[in-house]
Amino acid sequence: MSVNSVNNESQNTSLGKVLQFEMMTQIFKEAFEDSDSFQLVMESLTKALSDSNGNIDLSKLNLGQEDLSKLGYGAGQRLNTVYNSVQSDIQSGSSSIDQAIANASRKYGVDANLIKAVIKQESDFNPNSTSSAGAEGLMQLMPGTASELGVTDPYNVDQNVDGGTKYLKEMLNMYGNCKELALAAYNAGSGTLQSRGVSSVSGISKLPYETRDYVQKVMQYYGK
Repeated sequence: MSVNSVNNESQNTSLGKVLQFEMMTQIFKEAFEDSDSFQLVMESLTKALSDSNGNIDLSKLNLGQEDLSKLGYGAGQRLNTVYNSVQSDIQSGSSSIDQAIANASRKYGVDANLIKAVIKQESDFNPNSTSSAGAEGLMQLMPGTASELGVTDPYNVDQNVDGGTKYLKEMLNMYGNCKELALAAYNAGSGTLQSRGVSSVSGISKLPYETRDYVQKVMQYYGK
């Protein structure tokens, strides 16, 4: 094979990767109804394709023609690919956090990926995180709530994840295992849902924007 042939093949491969990336971008844009969802997916995709210097490396994009056909416009199956990309964002990178999540998941019967999604939104896996409102640790427990849950050190990974998961389980039980309502209550408090007459997923629209945005983002991270 000549040098020119090699160069031409390389250029064609690169062009194909660019076209694939552009096609995926368009598909994702049309797949989501709001810009926040689209932005979240694109941030995750860009992160997955970036090299150590932060530059996008399209060689990591390994979609064949058959794969691209499965991502046809309007095809609901493409969401599985989207969510696989988003799921990469809910990896803690810490064995101690992962173990705490696994322990709490088994203890309370809560999906580990849901716990991870909550932690991602609450603290981005920073055990020392403290909000302006005073919420503390990985699952951002308020001091009063932490005390009620038996958490004596909210910055202790095991205690915080155990307490936060216990509280999340209580919310899931309260709302018939409806994740959206449980998450809304985790964020805004069950009293807020009651006072605003929120008893179904459609009723979440009555809640403040912060809570609506919270539920949406956690469910996107959860990817189910």
